[in-house]
Amino acid sequence: MLYQMLADTVQRLPSNTFMEWGENTLSFQDFRHAVDRFSATLAESGVRSGDAVILLLPNGPEFATGVFAIAKLGAIAVPLNTAFQDKELQFYLQDSRARTLVTTTDILDSHNDLIDESRDCQVITEIPVSAEPTAGEQRQPLKGPVLYQYSSGSTGTPKRVIRSQEQLVHEANNFTATVNISSSDRILTVVPLFHAHGFGNCLLAAARTGATMVVLPAFKRKSALNTLADKGITVFPGVPFMFSILADSPSIQGMPLPRLRLAFSAGAPLARETFDNFRGKFSVPVRQLYGSTESGSVAINTGSTDGECWSSIGTPMRNVEVRIVGENGEPVSAGESGELVICSQALTHGYANLDEVNQETFRDGCFWSGDVGHKDENGNIYITGRKKLFINAGGNKVDPGQVEEVIARHPAVNEVVVVGLQGQYGQEIIKAAIVRNEGQECTAEQIREWCNGKLADFKVPRVIEFRAEIPRSPLGKILRKYLQEDVA
Repeated sequence: MLYQMLADTVQRLPSNTFMEWGENTLSFQDFRHAVDRFSATLAESGVRSGDAVILLLPNGPEFATGVFAIAKLGAIAVPLNTAFQDKELQFYLQDSRARTLVTTTDILDSHNDLIDESRDCQVITEIPVSAEPTAGEQRQPLKGPVLYQYSSGSTGTPKRVIRSQEQLVHEANNFTATVNISSSDRILTVVPLFHAHGFGNCLLAAARTGATMVVLPAFKRKSALNTLADKGITVFPGVPFMFSILADSPSIQGMPLPRLRLAFSAGAPLARETFDNFRGKFSVPVRQLYGSTESGSVAINTGSTDGECWSSIGTPMRNVEVRIVGENGEPVSAGESGELVICSQALTHGYANLDEVNQETFRDGCFWSGDVGHKDENGNIYITGRKKLFINAGGNKVDPGQVEEVIARHPAVNEVVVVGLQGQYGQEIIKAAIVRNEGQECTAEQIREWCNGKLADFKVPRVIEFRAEIPRSPLGKILRKYLQEDVA
C-alpha cells in the first residue's frame, strides 16, 4: 500500500524531482527504480515479509530508498538516530529482533564493537541512489506492520510503536489535504527523517503528492538561510530552536521569502519571541503543528490572527478528531482543561508487548495522549501542560528516567534527578541534580565522561548541580520545579 502510493505518484509525475541534495537531483521515476533494485537486493539477502530492518542513515536518498524498498517487501523499517551509542543500539537490535542493519560505511566504523557482538545481524552498506528498471512486483499486506518507531516512556524504557501500511497512507492523506501540499511544493528537509515529524511531514508528504524534498544533512544557520532564499522553498517543517536561530541572525534585518507559504514548528512549544522575531525578519508566521509518534500529525494552526497563530495548535487535521476530556472521561466545555484524546485511522493500534499500557493509553479506538489542554469557542486547541516529563532537547525527546538510570550507576552518586531548563533558543537544556555519597567526590566532567558511550550526545546533561539533598514535598514527592529555577 505504501509502495503503491509511491507508484501512483510516479505514474502521474515521473519526471518531477523527488529529491535535491547538494548539487544532485533525483526524479520520481529514477527513485522508484532505485527502490525496486534495493528491494530485490534485500530479498536476495534473505529479508522477508514481517522481518525488521534497521535503517541507521542520515537524511538523504538512501534513507528514502530504504523505507520504500522495505515497504515493497512487506518488511518493517526501523529508522534510528545516527547519534545513538552502542548500548542504545543494542537495545533496539534486541527489541525489534532485527537481523538486518542498513547503514553507511562511515557510521559503521563507529559501531565495530557492536557489530562484532551481533554476529547474527547482517550489515548492508550499498544502497542504490538510482538504477535501471527491474522486472517483477512483490505484493505486500495492506494492513501489515511496516514501521517501528520508538516513543520514550516514564519507566525509562522506550516503547515500540507499530505503524501499518494503511495507517501511514492515512497520515499522508490527512496532512497533505489539510495544508494543501502539491507537486509544485518544495519542502526544506532538515528535520531528521528518522523522527515522526520528518518521516510524515517531509518523506510521506512528498511521496504522496509529487512535491520535492530539498535535503540538508544537518541544520546550520547559513546553509538553511541560503537554501530558503535560493532554492525556492515553499514549505519549511522545523522545530523551535531552528526558527529561533534563524530569527536571531544578526546580519539580517529583513529578508522576505516570497515563495515560502508555510513554515511550521513541532516537537516543543514555540516561544512568542521566536514567533515575533521570525515573522519580523522573514514576513512569514510560524505555525504550530501538534503530533506524536503514535498518531502522526494531529493538528496545525492555520489561523489568521497573531494570538491564534502563536499560542494555539489550531484545529485537527482532516479526518482526525481531538476531544478534550475531564477526569471522568467525558468531554469538557470550551475553555475547560482536560486530556487530549485523539481519534484517527492513522493511529497505531498500540505498543509492542505492553498490554497493560495499551489498555490505559488506547481505548475505544482512540489515543489518550497524556497532554493537557483546552479548546476555545472556535475549536482551536491550546496545549497547557503534559502529564509526562519528557525533555525536548533540540527537537529530540529525552526521557529523564533513562538519563537518571545511567548516572545513578556511578559509584559516587547517591541520588540523581534530571530535569529540563529553558535554553536560549527555545529548546530545553538537560540538567542533572546529584547528591553524592558521603565521603565520595566526583566532578561534573567525570559525570559527563561516565555518560559518554552510554547515552547519545544530546542526552548527556549540559548542566550538573551537586546538592546536599533533593527537594521533596511532605509526602516525599520530588519537587522538580525547584530544580528548574536556575536557568543556565
